[in-house]
Amino acid sequence: MKIGDTTALYVNQLLQVAEQVGADCEQLLADADLNPAQLLDDDNRIDLTYLMRLGRGAIRQSGRPDIGLLLGQNSRISSLGYVGLAAMTAPTLGEALAIVLKYEHLNSQCYRGTSQLQAEGAQTAMVFYSIAPYNAYTCFVVDGVLSAWVKLQQLLSGQCGLVQKAEIEFDAPNYVGDYQRAFQCEVRFGAPRNAIVLNSSDLDIPLPEANGQLHAKLLRKCDQLLNQIALADSYRNKVLKVLGTMLHGQTPSIDEVALTLGMPSWTLRRKLKEEDSAYQSLVDEMRRDVAMSYMKNTDLTFGEISYLLGFSTPGAFQRAFKRWSGQTPGEFRKSLIKKLK
Repeated sequence: MKIGDTTALYVNQLLQVAEQVGADCEQLLADADLNPAQLLDDDNRIDLTYLMRLGRGAIRQSGRPDIGLLLGQNSRISSLGYVGLAAMTAPTLGEALAIVLKYEHLNSQCYRGTSQLQAEGAQTAMVFYSIAPYNAYTCFVVDGVLSAWVKLQQLLSGQCGLVQKAEIEFDAPNYVGDYQRAFQCEVRFGAPRNAIVLNSSDLDIPLPEANGQLHAKLLRKCDQLLNQIALADSYRNKVLKVLGTMLHGQTPSIDEVALTLGMPSWTLRRKLKEEDSAYQSLVDEMRRDVAMSYMKNTDLTFGEISYLLGFSTPGAFQRAFKRWSGQTPGEFRKSLIKKLK
């Protein structure tokens, strides 16, 4: 089970930035257990766990924790494919940004949430969902998304200085000075969300590449691609996506998940049975994958991971982890440390 995915193009962009700051890309791919052949087709979807591993390795190799900021600053409209072209040909900046977020899943998706454009009176925020808990190797994801959004609105409008404020969930890191260069605005750490904030009036800025007929054709193409994803999406994957947003300090019931999906729980049970799946097995699968991600990419204690995954006690988590991996959490962490030496 994947916790989400992104395009091979985005992974290649990360590798290019990593190489620019002195990282060995072949070694990064080997350490991440990612076959380079998977990156030959830019449209190929790559599991987000590989992105996390590559980011972690790039930061360690280069000693550059600001890699996410560099990645965002190097982004281009064409990197978003049809979505980028549809945004570029939109009439106004506001419509363009709304398009980028509406079709976000064509370029990347994570079961933790979906980005949103939120009107807040005189200001409007582009909000990226939480991927807490954070550490030195997960902050780069937020850095990359928010700095790319800053660069994107500059490229679309041809204007700088439109972003009034950046809000970041995690505490100020030791490379805090790099944010000012990347965002060129006030940056608030320890905020309740991840977002960039613009004046609502600036959303009416006309775009220099606006093209009504081409824009309409590109939107139809984006809708077509999005519908293909939706039709191919199984109920199993729908449940996993919902669980990813709800599995934080609690274990949601099938009734809660069914309500989120807009159907009775008995219907959801039937749909899952038709796919040879069951709700409790999906909860276990999601817990397993998220636990492995936490163990590999964070320094959280076993008790903290147990709580985040909704286990009743740390002991229950440790027994489940032994069943998943054949090792206790302590043995698993020791093997990871040994592998990195």
